[in-house]
Amino acid sequence: MVRVTHSSSKRRIYLPFILLVAFVFWYRKSHTPNHSPRWNVVDFQIKDYRSKEEILQNDFSDADRPYRVQIDDLQRRPAFQQQQMSYDELQGRIQQFIQWDRPSTDHWPPWQDYNNADYDPNRWEAMDREFGYFVNNTVQELESYGVKPEPYLPYPRYNTEKWKKKWHGQYIPCQGPRGETYGRGTSHDFVVQGYRVSSESFPPETLGSAKLLGLDSGTCFDRHSRYSPYGMANSDLKSSIHKHVDWERVKWGALQDACFDRNAERYAPEARTATVLRPSKTIRQSSDPLDDDYTRKKSSKSGKQYQSRTAILIRTWEGYRYEENDIQAIRALVTETALLSGGEYQVFLFVNIKQREANIYDDENVYQDMLRKTVPQELRDIAVLWTEQLCEDWYPHVGDWQVYWMQFMPLQWFSKQHPEFDHIWNWETDARYIGNHYHFFEQISKFAKQIPRKHLWERNSRFFFPESWDGDYDAFLADTDEQILNASSLGLIDEPVWGPKPYAPFQYPLGPLPPRSAEEDNFEWGVGEEADLITLQPIWDPSETGWSYRNHIWNFIPEVRPHFTPDNGNADGFDHSGFPTIPRRVFINTVARFSKRMLHVMHLENLQGRAMQAEMWPATVALHHGLKAVYAPHPIWTDRKWPAWYAEAVFNADDGIPARWGQQSDSPYNHDREANFGGWSWYYRSVFPHVLYRRWLGWKAHDWGWDADDAKATENRERTALSKRLGKSPEEIGDLRMCLPGILLHPVKNVYEGADGG
Repeated sequence: MVRVTHSSSKRRIYLPFILLVAFVFWYRKSHTPNHSPRWNVVDFQIKDYRSKEEILQNDFSDADRPYRVQIDDLQRRPAFQQQQMSYDELQGRIQQFIQWDRPSTDHWPPWQDYNNADYDPNRWEAMDREFGYFVNNTVQELESYGVKPEPYLPYPRYNTEKWKKKWHGQYIPCQGPRGETYGRGTSHDFVVQGYRVSSESFPPETLGSAKLLGLDSGTCFDRHSRYSPYGMANSDLKSSIHKHVDWERVKWGALQDACFDRNAERYAPEARTATVLRPSKTIRQSSDPLDDDYTRKKSSKSGKQYQSRTAILIRTWEGYRYEENDIQAIRALVTETALLSGGEYQVFLFVNIKQREANIYDDENVYQDMLRKTVPQELRDIAVLWTEQLCEDWYPHVGDWQVYWMQFMPLQWFSKQHPEFDHIWNWETDARYIGNHYHFFEQISKFAKQIPRKHLWERNSRFFFPESWDGDYDAFLADTDEQILNASSLGLIDEPVWGPKPYAPFQYPLGPLPPRSAEEDNFEWGVGEEADLITLQPIWDPSETGWSYRNHIWNFIPEVRPHFTPDNGNADGFDHSGFPTIPRRVFINTVARFSKRMLHVMHLENLQGRAMQAEMWPATVALHHGLKAVYAPHPIWTDRKWPAWYAEAVFNADDGIPARWGQQSDSPYNHDREANFGGWSWYYRSVFPHVLYRRWLGWKAHDWGWDADDAKATENRERTALSKRLGKSPEEIGDLRMCLPGILLHPVKNVYEGADGG
């Protein structure tokens, strides 16, 4: 090792470094825009439901509520930033943290594979478990403090003078499944009830933020207050009204149609069309052509607006086993989004008929036969049937039509058949929302509408861990934008996306062009613009990661596409030298909201034969054509207590390249590293949602994990502490009725009370 000791030599070594630091400082001062004002962050204050005048109509989702703007030009720094380590220091801390006594049981990924590795996707399983879900805010404890459930109806203040000045028509209450009309004076038995609690009494969110999105975190629901109106038996209720519904005779489609007809004047004339369930291969002619703004002009000469309409498609298939709780969840979804809103939403059961050749389109007998075989009687008049053969007929040049790879082809078809809907939610049968569905969907869409386009594609890839930032989302945004600017100025990442990013010169973008240069834009473009795509997980670039399907690309290079064989059913290893030049983005899971314009552009691309793996397709089309895609950081909880710094290191890993969160060789979406998501409340590979939901329902759920016995013992101690607080023995308090806030859970499969605990 040669050691330089002369001061002149030191100056020669340090001078380039000093010049580089000076350049970065100058660039930041001259190129960082003024962030005040920037863009609106929801400041959500929920109203108290105790006033009877407010019980059935409460306005905490009104788009006109005040917002706050707090960005002090990158000046504030939370504790995480003050203590931020270099990349090498962080890796050293990780190495210390992943030294632990690994079990020797069978496991995937294998425990011992990481004895000498520089990462360990199993380390989280040794973290302390969070038992607050099971023993905090139980109904027994809440009622001991005098807290009683109250009607929970988070809807706008329809028909007020303020509301009438903004919207066309009049809100007219609709009928429910018992013949009751929702509105003031409706029996409390007919509506969901919630317990008003302090949000601090529940385990904190690990990532995302309810407050940021304007979601209510101060109300919790037990299984009876949530599902009794939808048929869940409740021996605690004095009223027997829930036993008087013959659910098989309920016509949810007819109820939704009647509700919309009552409120038709609230919607644009071209949206007032009769619902047609019978599938057709012919594209329905629309009186609402897509223009540059893509949505119908909702304002009239009076200045009032027409209400938009959104379809919710629940994805299911021939052979699906509908459990009682599946149907209860669907009843809740229809009632809360469609019937209580006066038709702003409409729910459909979107059924994949696996017999490709079944002529459900032209043969009435075949259609009716398949409908009876595949759909419970109660849900038949909201069911839309389709086959993969339809996808092949519509998009013959793609070459593959399996729903696993091409999940959104039928969604595109539905949109063409139903142009009355401005947006469509792709929903899954194994998703559950503990809170009110209307509230969740509305707050998500309002958040996405306020997001500016500047740095949006780069920002979409980063998780927000509140503990890292003392809950300060503005500081998180400031740091995110600073990293993007610095990394791009130093050539570490590409220039931030600004407008369309076509993959080739001949691809004509169909989205809007920027109104000004990125340097001139003060986070203004896109604010107030409806999002074309809203996702519930980050949107990221898979090209440099080990994500399994990053190269599943069809015909962007003519005649080059994956081929699936019995020996290689996933076309593993498929690649091409031309793929690195094709920009792409992906989000995990396919629950998302699509605009009509988004689906139209995806349709046009498929007509040309171009496609990608399902989770990569929508975001990539949005990127190429300059459409607005937004990741909404809804609150997600974990079953373990993750140290914030380690969660940042794992899920926002960047391989030492700033602003490349989750998009390098150490991506959390790589096959084995993906095991880190195993304890999340929202991730397709997680076990936690299944366990949490079953226990919330009062059912058995297998304790899982190598430390299950220790976990059970610890939970029993927590339960004993609760019984002491209540002044009762554990036997006296009986089975705890958990009370959970609005948590979005996925996956929740096989929801029936099996003796084996599911």
